[in-house]
Amino acid sequence: MINYTIYLVLVLAGLLLGWMIFGGNGHDDHDHDHDLSEQGVDVDFTCSMHPQVRQDEPGDCPICGMELIPVSDDDDFQDDDSFLFNMRQEHSTWANVQTQPVKAIHAGTTIRLTGKIAVNEREEQLIAAHFPGRIERLQANYTGLFIGKGEKLATLYSPEMMQAQQELIMSAANKEAQPRMYQSARERLKLFNLTENQIAQIEESSQVSATTDVYATRSGYLTRRAVSEGDYVSTGQPLFAIAGLENVWVELDAYENHLGQIHTGQQVNFKAVAHPETAFSGLVEFVDPFINQQTRTARVRLTVSNRDNMLRPGMLVEAVLTGPAQHRLIIPETAVLWTGKKSVVYVKKSRENGFTFEYREIETGPRTEEGYPVISGLSAGDEIAVNGVFSIDAAAQLRGHYSMMSPPERASIAEPFRSNLEQLFQIYFKLKNALADDATDQALQQGQKLAEQLSVVGKHSLDGEHHMFWMDQYEDIEASVELLKNAADKTEMRTHFEPLSQAFIETARTLGAIGQTWYIAFCPMYDDNRGAYWLSEFEEIKNPYFGDMMLRCGEVRETLRAGVAKTDDRDRREMEGHVH
Repeated sequence: MINYTIYLVLVLAGLLLGWMIFGGNGHDDHDHDHDLSEQGVDVDFTCSMHPQVRQDEPGDCPICGMELIPVSDDDDFQDDDSFLFNMRQEHSTWANVQTQPVKAIHAGTTIRLTGKIAVNEREEQLIAAHFPGRIERLQANYTGLFIGKGEKLATLYSPEMMQAQQELIMSAANKEAQPRMYQSARERLKLFNLTENQIAQIEESSQVSATTDVYATRSGYLTRRAVSEGDYVSTGQPLFAIAGLENVWVELDAYENHLGQIHTGQQVNFKAVAHPETAFSGLVEFVDPFINQQTRTARVRLTVSNRDNMLRPGMLVEAVLTGPAQHRLIIPETAVLWTGKKSVVYVKKSRENGFTFEYREIETGPRTEEGYPVISGLSAGDEIAVNGVFSIDAAAQLRGHYSMMSPPERASIAEPFRSNLEQLFQIYFKLKNALADDATDQALQQGQKLAEQLSVVGKHSLDGEHHMFWMDQYEDIEASVELLKNAADKTEMRTHFEPLSQAFIETARTLGAIGQTWYIAFCPMYDDNRGAYWLSEFEEIKNPYFGDMMLRCGEVRETLRAGVAKTDDRDRREMEGHVH
């Protein structure tokens, strides 16, 4: 609940900043509206909490009742692409927006963990009662006491022990005649944990003792005292626990998102809070297979040598665990906005009079000392906003673009259709590249593979709302592939490649790009300047309609992001693009 409250406060603060940048200048709203109108600027009015509300005159928000604020189209030029938000140079300076390129660094995964020193259970020994009785005297009477091996811990009064001693004395007097009885009496005393010396003393003295001493079987510190003088104990009842501290455990708490990077044998460096000037180290020897339901952590344990008894059970420690070094993309913590499972960054693209920031969802690994490692969604050299990110996001939301609070809807395609369709697209891309390279034989091979993979995908394999749509695209692809396979030359192949591309473009638009970003490119000179489109897996122009003759002829008209289906009705074939 606290996290949601913090997010709400941050959103309101960001929206207020966005309004200050894009909706007002400190003067009366209505005066500003008139000023904009007098300047011939188109003015819309929107709600800071519901940016989807837009109207051409002042008023109140029909959803929440808040007063609408003006948003001028003259403030910033905005693309039709909802992933892109354009900000003027002066606005980005005012909002203290700072950017930096994404870099790959060669470093190991660094994780900080906290924990404490614990008794090494392998070095701890439990001493229990081997016969019933009453504690007459207690020599080991407080925990933390150092006990030497063979040292007396307690004295017990036990009628059962007295009876066992009497049986030994009686059987010893007649052991030649009844050796079995004699051995049985000795074995009973051994089960009571008496040593050979103690048994021999009883036999030689022929005297029964009302009390029996309990001795330590190892040296160490008394870590548990379970009895007091006068207590009655039964056979098997724990009395004491003694542990040596020559080797101790370091138990660290690791959160769930770190467990995938922690393995046995990894080096761990740590310092005890009590000895900050001394460095210790050890190897991970155990990772708890269970998660603590209260703390959501798992124990990570190492055994370390306790030189000079500096490490005492219960001491707090701070540890650094470093994984094997590798090249990885790292971005600062300040660059990332969190929306549940999604991580959002804004990628800067320069333009005249300002910058274009692209909303991009990425996948990151657990935070390290250097920042967040990028698993997918960014490449080295991409320039991202690292300061003022929330201001960009809030302003984008006011414009009705995608933002942290208004993310795009993702197309959901069930398996195995999704995987089969992705393979179909990959074969299409190979066919497209072969035509761009004027490689006719390779293009024919890819056409054959396209037909084979199309049958694997299946005509009736997609259920739900897109069932009929896919059936139509299937038929169009099938017809175009059949003609392309039987084409006499590359010119005829390119003729059939155009309707094939249209079917793939419509499929990608409706079902979303699969796993990556795709681009819709346009060649204006094809077919006597009528023009033709194709779908590409990269942004660089490589024209499949002309090949080497005009390889760079064309422009990217549209970007399809991974998993995002296009549902708008604008004229997508005339979208503004950039010429290469």
